[in-house]
This record gives sequence, structure tokens and C-alpha cells, in this order.
Amino acid sequence: MKKALVKVAYPAASLFSLVALMFVSTASVWFVHQGDTPEELLR
Repeated sequence: MKKALVKVAYPAASLFSLVALMFVSTASVWFVHQGDTPEELLR
């Protein structure tokens, strides 16, 4: 039972950390370019 839990926990943790990293980078970019429009950010 514990082995199966570990198999699920590792991908979930890595996925969560990846999403958190993307959110932090997006938030930092947004704070730096707070005056810009989203179209300018995508360029």
C-alpha cells in the first residue's frame, strides 16, 4: 500500500512544484510589466 502511495505522491509533488514554478515566474513577469497589456507581454 505504501509503495503505491509513494508512486502517486512523487509525480503529484513534481507536477505541483512545476505549476508553482510557472505561477511564480508568471507573477514576477506580471509585476515587472504591470503597466503593459497582455498582448505586449506575449511578444
